[in-house]
Amino acid sequence: MSADPKMSVFEDVWMQVFSLLLIVSGIFSLHYMLRPAQAAPQPVLPAALPAAVQPALARPSAPAAAALPPETAAKKPDVPKGPGRWVVGNDGGPGINCSSLGDAVARAADGDSIVVRPGAYEVSVLTSKSLTISGGGRSPEEVKLTNPINPTFAVSGGRVVLQNLTLANTSQVDYWALSVSRAALVLLNVNVRSSGKGVRVLGADLEASDCEFEAGAALSISGKSKVKLTGVSMTGRVIGVSVQDSSADLQVDGSRISGGGGAGLRALDGAWAKVSGTTISGNRYAGIMVASGAEVRVSNSKITGNGECGAYIEENGKLVLEKVTLTRNKCGVGFAGAGSLEAHGNKFANNTLGAVAVRPLQGDKALITGSGNSGLLVPGEKRPAAKKRASAKAGKR
Repeated sequence: MSADPKMSVFEDVWMQVFSLLLIVSGIFSLHYMLRPAQAAPQPVLPAALPAAVQPALARPSAPAAAALPPETAAKKPDVPKGPGRWVVGNDGGPGINCSSLGDAVARAADGDSIVVRPGAYEVSVLTSKSLTISGGGRSPEEVKLTNPINPTFAVSGGRVVLQNLTLANTSQVDYWALSVSRAALVLLNVNVRSSGKGVRVLGADLEASDCEFEAGAALSISGKSKVKLTGVSMTGRVIGVSVQDSSADLQVDGSRISGGGGAGLRALDGAWAKVSGTTISGNRYAGIMVASGAEVRVSNSKITGNGECGAYIEENGKLVLEKVTLTRNKCGVGFAGAGSLEAHGNKFANNTLGAVAVRPLQGDKALITGSGNSGLLVPGEKRPAAKKRASAKAGKR
């Protein structure tokens, strides 16, 4: 028996629809089963970011330092620059970068050096920097720093070296040509010439070599100061060198203190001074005056041709002389008040009033000790026996 053609077509269509539904259902089921196994979505990183940044973004828990660019992490600290050099000149020629010393000092840093070309410069400088300032001439006289109204040069801090130049002051107000306080100053081959005051040291350190100081007061030292002079010539129209304060310490070697209108060296108020290999001469008053508990020790030196005594002692001053020649003074050592003299191996000769002179009524206040002096017999010291002197003379023949 044959089948109906219409029924056969209808069955085919339903079969196709059923097959299609089955395929779609399978696809959705497969999608549902596979979805949990998919990896979590990854952030999209811009291609322009540095390679070191991308891992940091992918790992939020990483420390912040890991995100620094490599050029930042590898940066080295700045290397300190070496000392600079400044050249001062009036003519503005080649190599000159400052027209005045004040400008150079203002622009310079600690440790810099300044060279001043030959010429005369009107300056008034105050500095607390550590500098080296040199005259560029063949002698100190070729570079002159001066001022007619104000102080010329002052140091209030740091360590300053001045060399091969002249400092002057012509003011009528007695300003200092050079002063140093709470600092260190070194003078090498420097001349100081002032119509008023020369060099002042106030609570500071000074070292001077091969210098000349000429002023109304050549050198004044006070406060907690330490001063060492080697090969320095000092002339003070009123006072040569004045050192006062129990904290002041002065050492003078191989120098000259001469031609002053007053005392050559004056020590007061408990100050301490040591002088060796030095000539103190031609001062109108005394070569040395020591008073107010000060102490001065002089060795291997010459004190000669001073208007009054070679040395004056008063107000409990102490003077120690060892191998010193005192000649052609009004007296060798004079006592104007209480004080002490300790003398060993000195030579006293051609002093108008003798080796020692004591002001009236002060004799019991003068203490003299020592031995082995020529021209001075210390109280209590025995004279050489006549026979010993005679045999000594015979031996010399």
